[in-house]
Amino acid sequence: MLPEEFEEICKAYSAQSEAEDKGEWERMRLLAAITVQPHVKGKVNPQKLLSLPWEKTQTPKREAVSKEDSKARFEALVKRLEK
Repeated sequence: MLPEEFEEICKAYSAQSEAEDKGEWERMRLLAAITVQPHVKGKVNPQKLLSLPWEKTQTPKREAVSKEDSKARFEALVKRLEK
């Protein structure tokens, strides 16, 4: 087996395992919502009851860094590392 083939097999196994884990979390969240529903007023939404990390689509936006600022940061880092 070539290293590239092995790497692809590992990626596929990891993706499959992650999908199974997500499915289990989804089922548990739904079960929790169904269990809690009779004891609360109003409607319980599984997503509001427990938000899962992979559902958070909002990522903090980074400010654009100019070339000069980037160069200055790099030079400052080099100076710190030279000490």
